[in-house]
Amino acid sequence: MHRSLPHPGGDVPEWTAEELFAPCPPHLLKDESPADAPSDERADLESTTDRFGTADYADVTAVYATRAEFSFAHPPHALLDSATTIRAAGLSLNTLCQQYPDQRLYCLIENGTTLQALFLDPEGEAIHAREQEEGYTDNHLTTLTRLNIKVLTRLRRRLSPEAQERLSVAVYDETIRFNITLIDDRLCVMQPYPPQARGVDSPTFLAERNPTGTGLYETFGEIFRSLWERGRPV
Repeated sequence: MHRSLPHPGGDVPEWTAEELFAPCPPHLLKDESPADAPSDERADLESTTDRFGTADYADVTAVYATRAEFSFAHPPHALLDSATTIRAAGLSLNTLCQQYPDQRLYCLIENGTTLQALFLDPEGEAIHAREQEEGYTDNHLTTLTRLNIKVLTRLRRRLSPEAQERLSVAVYDETIRFNITLIDDRLCVMQPYPPQARGVDSPTFLAERNPTGTGLYETFGEIFRSLWERGRPV
């Protein structure tokens, strides 16, 4: 049987019933790969790639919902054991003073590591404002920060004279915004301080310095330098 089928588009070749239900001839198949897509479709694909490419994240390599999750993935000994420079600024610096053994820190500094530790001043106004914000009524943050400062100053007295110069402790009295740890001019661990949330419950960002110097490492490196310059040595 041979029948000409109408087509809404006008003139078309005539097909037999057998041809209509047979597999499509190979020469009529078209590869719908992105390379063959119309230019506007390719542009959309490229735009999508650009939006979700790594460049959009600067030098941030990981984000964690809390400090606890970050510490599980990157325990203090894994971050610090081979460090040659450590610069830390925050509130009480518990990761450095409570979660990393004194003896390990002692050995690091004796073997050449430089440490700068900047605490929120336990005698200042900003720490009391933060205690009120977090709902403490018993000077909890003030007491903890005093204790952690003593941890480092006591450690410094045990060091050799040469090594003592590599451990610097200071305090600052300003509204606290970030906890920043910079390791070997390469790695930045940063936490913001949201209202009412404890530091351990705050999101944590990990950034690895890139060669262009345009990522978040440089931003928070500059914040640390500025805070340190305004700090008071202990």
